[in-house]
Amino acid sequence: SGVHRDKLSIAYADLSTGEFFASSFDASQAVEILKRELLRLAPGEILIQQSLLEDNDNIARLLDEQTNLLVNRYPDWAFDIENSADLLKKQFSLMSLKGLGINDDDPAIFACGIILEYIADTSKSLLPHVRRLRIIKDDDFLLLDESSLKNLEITGNLQDGSKRYSLIEVLDQTRTAMGSRKLKSWLLHPLLDRGDIISRQERVEFLYHNQILLSGIIEKLASILDIERLTSRIGMDKAHAKNLLAVRNSLQSAFELNKLLGEWKADAGPGTLEPATAEEAATILRLLNESIDEDPSTLLTEGRMIKAGFNAELDELKNLKQHSKQILTDYLEHEKEESGINSLKIRYNKIIGYFIEVTKTNLDLVPEHFIRRQSLVSAERFTTDRLIELETNLNSASDNAVELEKKLFLEVRAEIKTKIEILLSLSSYISEIDCLASLAAAATRYGYVKPEITDKNSCEISGGRHPVVEANIPSGEFVPNSLSLGSSDTTFALITGPNMAGKSTYLRQNALIILMAQIGSFIPAESAQIGIVDRIFCRVGASDNLARGESTFMVEMNETANILNSATARSLVIMDEVGRGTGTNDGLAIAWAVSEYLLERIKSKTLFATHYHELTLLEHSALKNLSLDVRENNSEIVFLKRIKKGPADASYGIHVAGLAGLPEEVIMRAEEIQNSLEDREQKRGIPQAEPKEKKPVELFRAEDMLKSEVLGLDLNNCTPLQALNLISEWKSKYK
Repeated sequence: SGVHRDKLSIAYADLSTGEFFASSFDASQAVEILKRELLRLAPGEILIQQSLLEDNDNIARLLDEQTNLLVNRYPDWAFDIENSADLLKKQFSLMSLKGLGINDDDPAIFACGIILEYIADTSKSLLPHVRRLRIIKDDDFLLLDESSLKNLEITGNLQDGSKRYSLIEVLDQTRTAMGSRKLKSWLLHPLLDRGDIISRQERVEFLYHNQILLSGIIEKLASILDIERLTSRIGMDKAHAKNLLAVRNSLQSAFELNKLLGEWKADAGPGTLEPATAEEAATILRLLNESIDEDPSTLLTEGRMIKAGFNAELDELKNLKQHSKQILTDYLEHEKEESGINSLKIRYNKIIGYFIEVTKTNLDLVPEHFIRRQSLVSAERFTTDRLIELETNLNSASDNAVELEKKLFLEVRAEIKTKIEILLSLSSYISEIDCLASLAAAATRYGYVKPEITDKNSCEISGGRHPVVEANIPSGEFVPNSLSLGSSDTTFALITGPNMAGKSTYLRQNALIILMAQIGSFIPAESAQIGIVDRIFCRVGASDNLARGESTFMVEMNETANILNSATARSLVIMDEVGRGTGTNDGLAIAWAVSEYLLERIKSKTLFATHYHELTLLEHSALKNLSLDVRENNSEIVFLKRIKKGPADASYGIHVAGLAGLPEEVIMRAEEIQNSLEDREQKRGIPQAEPKEKKPVELFRAEDMLKSEVLGLDLNNCTPLQALNLISEWKSKYK
């Protein structure tokens, strides 16, 4: 992280893939952006300016909460713009930073420079596989803050953060690790340019309509390994022979994939490799085919890395090593014949090496050229000048073969290292094809359709479905619902209905459908016309953040404030149960005021679900009331999960409590109290305040009511603010 007056910058490097990117932003956005990036990237280590931690308690507190993050603090003097600029130029072999899309005073230079300096210090060199720097600008992609990333469960669920029951689990039909990583990046960076969206959409559509090609692509992709990470190992001089064999095999499959795509050429097709890239990749493949053994060792000291026929000297040494037994046998037969001693044996031990063993009974037949080495009870051990020569040759052949093989392997690896950019281009091409095939496969599997992407500030979805819920229930059981926002000047949908009726599912499904459309994916709907949104905000539910000293209500208000300060007329705002973390009157007042602000000031496309039925009295030309349909049948309630026009008739909360298993006695008493309270509310009138001289209908004795409310208070989940609100409410109610 780097700082530059009122601007901050953040840079990220993944040495396992060579990924390197940076962005700059206003210092006022620091905490929100850092939250988002920590969630999105899950880094293992962070380098940060010491004064930034000292000046911003929120950043310091946020980093303290990251239990699996190593934080390295850097003094201000380490952020030297000239040194950082020089490191960037050296890394990318540039004369000017303009080739990277960076101005000379861009604060991103600081953050990038610190990372490169750290890499140089820890690895003792700049890494050749880090060949690209992506400058990410907020206006290039649809933005998702930390809260929205979590609440929409895009890359991980809310329970344990795993991919299970997340959007990426549904859409990720990729066959390579590279493709899976790129698809995640697409989901976290939805597109804003209509042309880019349509271009990607058309390539997905081409595969969707050509299922034979799609099946062939998937089959070829399945045999391609992680070229990106293999390239990283090559760049860091850590690749062993099996890694190079994996690169070779993956290149072969990549060429088969490229050939297959070339046979299906079309303007809207996925495309093929650039000819220059294909030619260079073919050179790499030829070298690896000629040099690397089919079953290589992973150890440099074991040999068995270089294929026979690649180097004549190595072949000769290996031949000598492999036929050593026969050479010794031939020599032994020669000595038997010359000496007439048929019982001669050549043996070996670690102390004296190879020797000829002669029994005591044959000692008188020993030739003069035999040199005595050792005497035993029953035999004598001899050597000869020829045996010493053979031993020297055999030992040196083995050692020389290992050394030569190591030298040849390192030369091959060094040659491949010079082609890193080709391998990175190839991995980018493969991962792109994998993502397109994944989206086409998901569309086929789940019955998605291609949405129409428009320039209008509106959204029309007919028969939309929640992609994750639908994928995890029996086929045909999900109840589709439509959405119309922005057309006819209606931008705000106020949604009421009982718990369990499907409000939250409806809210999230529309956000996910729009997000899917903006990555170029098909969507779960009958049809859709979607105007591009610049941001998606999703404030649903809340829980205490004890580590930050924030109550449920404070978390909710922080998220709401972020929306009201950041949303634009082209944003999609999803809000669920705003104001429920405080007293009823306060909560209703806040929900009402937030609704008015969104309607009057921001005018964003908004889905606002609430349990405050009084909000349905809010009137505005851009607002419409929607509710989840419920059918009552002989006192039984059936949630139809279907959106209808107009506000909900009732909340059915007591019925939901019954479904949850509360005792019948409690349910009956709750219904009795509900009826009494409704009578009182009808007399009081809502939202107008009751005249002071008119006393409320007394349902119970005041002391009994107060006692009941105090005993029913859950102290473990009551914040100080809530407690004060309750005391104030009791004081006014029972005085």
